[in-house]
Amino acid sequence: MSTLLAQLLRDSDASTLWIADENAKPLLTQDFSFAGTMLSNRWDLVQAAQLCGVTAVFSDFELTHAGNHFSQILYPVSKEKAAVHYVINSAPKVLQENGELLLLGSKNSGIKTYAQKTAQYLGTPKRLQKHGAEYLSRSRLAVGAPLGAPLDDSDYRSLRPVMALGDLYSKPGQFGWNKIDVGSALLAAHFADHLGPSPFTAVDLGCGYGYLSCQLAKIATQARILATDNNAAALIACEKNFMESNIPGEVVPGDAGSQIASASADLVLCNPPFHQGFQVEGDLTGHFLSQAARILRPRGTALFVVNEFIPLGKKAETLFGKVEELEKARGFCLYRLTR
Repeated sequence: MSTLLAQLLRDSDASTLWIADENAKPLLTQDFSFAGTMLSNRWDLVQAAQLCGVTAVFSDFELTHAGNHFSQILYPVSKEKAAVHYVINSAPKVLQENGELLLLGSKNSGIKTYAQKTAQYLGTPKRLQKHGAEYLSRSRLAVGAPLGAPLDDSDYRSLRPVMALGDLYSKPGQFGWNKIDVGSALLAAHFADHLGPSPFTAVDLGCGYGYLSCQLAKIATQARILATDNNAAALIACEKNFMESNIPGEVVPGDAGSQIASASADLVLCNPPFHQGFQVEGDLTGHFLSQAARILRPRGTALFVVNEFIPLGKKAETLFGKVEELEKARGFCLYRLTR
């Protein structure tokens, strides 16, 4: 947990906009308080903040959704460069005159480069302070000063068909947004061998832009598919692909399927993430497994693919009646889990 971030949040007031990512989660405990507005692209963080009584907005880094005329934006930089550049470009739209953009990050987050680019864009001197292992960049929006050239944010807002995805729509702001994950391709190649009688209900757990859902819909035309993800950009892209492919079902925000009803699915598909921000998070696999077990109907099936170093088989033993390793290839393991 960032002690610098915690201190800055304590010292802020109602005119502060805090842009929060995965690394904010340890702060959102029962005794947490924050006078300003939090904006996050993660559904679970927004829910946790609201439970603490904090004004919180779920958005794909669209700062205007949180309001405008903030005196301060506080942003621990995200892992993806396009998202960071987009936030920096957007900051003047919501800052008051003489308002301040604060960027936080460790050395390996790219904070020094972001500090330099922000200073050039806002036309202010670079101010970078070291606080232990963290750095804090402060850039003030000078009254009447023209902005420099915007940073390259890879056209962050734009949904676009991506040739490498077979022209599925995607956008920056989600992991692997412009490629087909090797593990997901391995999982999709086994769909035909593990489908039950139609019609059935399937859940795409951690759907991303919807690759697994779209692949399943091609061979299971009577399946109702519920796709769910924690990430705002993923939900936007997945909804577009459901619409373009006329997939019967729904795209649902939630934390590893938290908003999907218990015992409601015959089939669960999952390629769970194992990163939280800049950190590798081993407990994520267990979280997705427990939710899959909750969502499945009796005798339902879950198909999981994970990196081969993740002991999914051992983690799944207490949750499922049968755990089968179907294939190991290209650094991934494919499992079939049954209730």
